[in-house]
Amino acid sequence: MNQQKIGEFIAELRKEKEMTQAELGEKLGVTNKTISRWENGNYMPDISLMQFLCEELGISINEFLSGERLSDEVFREKADNNIISSLNREKLVRREKRASDFFEGAGTGILLSTLYSPDSVRRTAAIIIGITMIFIGWYFRAKLDRYIIDKS
Repeated sequence: MNQQKIGEFIAELRKEKEMTQAELGEKLGVTNKTISRWENGNYMPDISLMQFLCEELGISINEFLSGERLSDEVFREKADNNIISSLNREKLVRREKRASDFFEGAGTGILLSTLYSPDSVRRTAAIIIGITMIFIGWYFRAKLDRYIIDKS
């Protein structure tokens, strides 16, 4: 999925329909700035809007994800590629979320366990490890959030 290509395709189709960004935005319930961001390739429409956008522009979701009009022979191949791309994205998102959840959970568990341990060097080391793991979890969560925002 090429976000820039999709954005250019949205702009091209909107202009073919002789609509302004504001008119298209009004029909979809978003601002003209949002349409501009899509057309510039900075953002992708939310999945809940894709079907409405495609209906408004007179294209299929497969054509939307491909960023071009598709002939019948190419349609099936592009559909397969788009499905594989979506599945790979979902796999990456799940992996990042599991890593984030693991580090945040383990770090919190280690910190909680230090509440009942005697004051010592081991307790201090456990606190440092726990806090470090929580920060690593936050890093993975921020990375995941950036990925989701960039791809949506």
